[in-house]
Amino acid sequence: MIGENDLVLINFVGRVKSTGQIIDFTYKDLAEKEKIDTSKVDLSPVLVIPSAAYTFEVISKSLIGKNEGEKYTLDLKPEEAFGKFNSKLVKTYSLDSFRENRINPSVGDMVSLDGMTATVMSVGGGRVMVNFNHPLAGKELTYDIEVFKVLTEDSEKVSAIFKHYVGKPPGKVEIKDNDVEITHDSSIEKHVADAIAADINKYVRKEFKVKITSS
Repeated sequence: MIGENDLVLINFVGRVKSTGQIIDFTYKDLAEKEKIDTSKVDLSPVLVIPSAAYTFEVISKSLIGKNEGEKYTLDLKPEEAFGKFNSKLVKTYSLDSFRENRINPSVGDMVSLDGMTATVMSVGGGRVMVNFNHPLAGKELTYDIEVFKVLTEDSEKVSAIFKHYVGKPPGKVEIKDNDVEITHDSSIEKHVADAIAADINKYVRKEFKVKITSS
């Protein structure tokens, strides 16, 4: 059974509960069936550690006690997902303020204002109403989850943690005694490298000395 510090790869399909709209998934065959463009998306099982904040906490915790190969459905309340809808995050701006920045807003557009992203809700009367809530705020979600694999080898654990932070697996992982060298095809910012090393020490082996190099 899965424990709180196990490294687990899962497949899933996430939907808006009320409409069935697909919001996230990892299955390639589903993309083909629904004719969804995934040319810029990596469709593969994702890493979850029950005690880590790698995804929604309720999904992470739901894995505890499950077994490899198990499938189940999980419902998420708004506060367990993207939060409740906050009416204070709906604001109105003058249309002129958009035009001064060479923006011609239309309903549904995503715009950047005051350093935050908002969705244009309405345009009229020289005013633009925008919503700073996440597009899925206030929505109940449902996830179909498959426990694809519980990782056991140190090298695959290291690779999975690296991919979680960088978005793609490393070129090579070499482990010799307590020395871990991860080779990647491009340089990584120091704070990201530090986070990778910290999680490897926390969830794989605390004795590991991690070195990340670019090829």
